[in-house]
Amino acid sequence: MTEKIITMEKRIITIEKSFQPILFLFHITGLESYPKQRFLKHTRLHHFIWESPRYLFPFLQCLGIVSEALAVILLKEKKASVSVLIIALLLFTVNLQTGISRKKIRVILIKLCKCSQMLQLDQNGRKFQASILTYCFVMITSFVSYTLLYRFSNAFETYKNLFENANPSFLKSKQYVMLIPEIIVIISPIMTALVMIPLTGYYGFVCIYVKLLFNRIEEKIGHLSKSSPYMPLIQSYLELIGIMKSLDDYLCFSAFVIVLSTMFGLFFLNFKIMFRSSDYLSSLFGEIWFLVSICMIIISASAANNAFFTTKETIQSLPWKIPQYHTQLKMIIRCKCMRSVSLTLWKVYKIERSLIFSAMGTLVTYGILLATLSGPK
Repeated sequence: MTEKIITMEKRIITIEKSFQPILFLFHITGLESYPKQRFLKHTRLHHFIWESPRYLFPFLQCLGIVSEALAVILLKEKKASVSVLIIALLLFTVNLQTGISRKKIRVILIKLCKCSQMLQLDQNGRKFQASILTYCFVMITSFVSYTLLYRFSNAFETYKNLFENANPSFLKSKQYVMLIPEIIVIISPIMTALVMIPLTGYYGFVCIYVKLLFNRIEEKIGHLSKSSPYMPLIQSYLELIGIMKSLDDYLCFSAFVIVLSTMFGLFFLNFKIMFRSSDYLSSLFGEIWFLVSICMIIISASAANNAFFTTKETIQSLPWKIPQYHTQLKMIIRCKCMRSVSLTLWKVYKIERSLIFSAMGTLVTYGILLATLSGPK
């Protein structure tokens, strides 16, 4: 029994190490999901630094939202500003919702450890951690490159000029008004990135891990002999269903907002390229950032959904694999294993790979429509 507990603790440590970059980014957003370091207990200064994201991040997020709201009030052309403000409010809601049930972040990882132990899945922690580090590196590099290139581009100068020609009643406080575009171009993207990168990565890599575990169940059933124990497989299957349900209950709204935000971002960038081709480099990094985000959500979640349905069919074949327990297995499967679960966007749309093509089709359609309406009369 003691050996099992030690093995379980080692697996938990391994999976937490794999998810360490994402958990650290969660901590920066004030979610306290990152394990507290021992040395921080010794000094008040270190404790204050460690706890500061809980208060600093919401303040900066609110500052970004206020700046976006002021841009809506000041600028004559309000369509883009209103859209950005709505996305900022949605991401604020996502971070607030995630913070309320932040304990589930670690609970889901512990459940994954339990399943991998039951299924004896020797997942290479270093390879998984390397994948997560690569994801974080690509996302952070793309974000920083896009933000810096946009900040020193002609597009930003044009955007600043809009504030110079803003509502005349604000001319007395013009020096303060000109701070708004600076805040919007620096703080707002940073807040957006810090919310989206860890959430997208966590959701995507948990889905990938769930898929691997479902595949492991199928593999074990395929090599099952008449004398092999079957209950660990059924228990693991039920545990994975619980993980998928928790993930969907906890992050379905977040997944919806991320997909919506990335679609808006892709639409904005592609539309900008059509009319301002000189800033193509910043748009390229932005495209990479948004494409990786939407693919992480849709491809990984659809893979987990497909793995669930194929494993469900395989589980239903168990009574014929072990004929001596045919009746008992049929009763267990009928009572416990027949329910369906799937990862969705806000409990409305089941995530499938075809969603990528639907999203791209929608972007092209609205892009052509808007380009036609905005073209020369």
